[in-house]
Amino acid sequence: MSRLPARLTAAALAVALGSPLLIQSQAMAAGPAAAVTIPTAASASVAAEAVSASGGTVSSAAAVANFGYEISFPKHVRRGGSIVFTVKIRNRKAGGQHYVALLGDFPSGFRKIKVISKPRSVKCSVKRRDLSCWITSLDKGDSTTVRVRAWAGSRRSTATVKFGVLATKDPGASLGKLAKKVRLNIKATTRIL
Repeated sequence: MSRLPARLTAAALAVALGSPLLIQSQAMAAGPAAAVTIPTAASASVAAEAVSASGGTVSSAAAVANFGYEISFPKHVRRGGSIVFTVKIRNRKAGGQHYVALLGDFPSGFRKIKVISKPRSVKCSVKRRDLSCWITSLDKGDSTTVRVRAWAGSRRSTATVKFGVLATKDPGASLGKLAKKVRLNIKATTRIL
């Protein structure tokens, strides 16, 4: 996809999601990485979908966004190589301590995934190509970052990783129960060359 159709697609997506602006920094335009930023309310799952095809930053702006989610990743990888997905979750306005469930579903284009960095307060597990993380103590203004390495398979393809996030104030909530409510609608698309 050339640059102009990719930008028009991203602009149409931003308008459809109700975003007043589309931002692409010069560093993002020059570099090989892509980022998806999705703000949303604290008590519900992510309501907007975003697909990064242009290597820029796609934002959906909600009037009052309590939490923000940002996923950075390379837009292509060689067959057999590995890429790192950086997921940053920020509590922008929600007061009190919050707990966040982060889920990731990696397609068959990836043969293995591994969490390579996370804070101590984050508990992550990987089963086959499914990622689940439980993030505790996310107070107002706090943010946390989880980095996941994924190894590409041996076939050329376009792989779309789906992430989902759900925040709650309930300290007794379990990741297993919340995982059933999370919609995996934050999409990160990369090409395996």
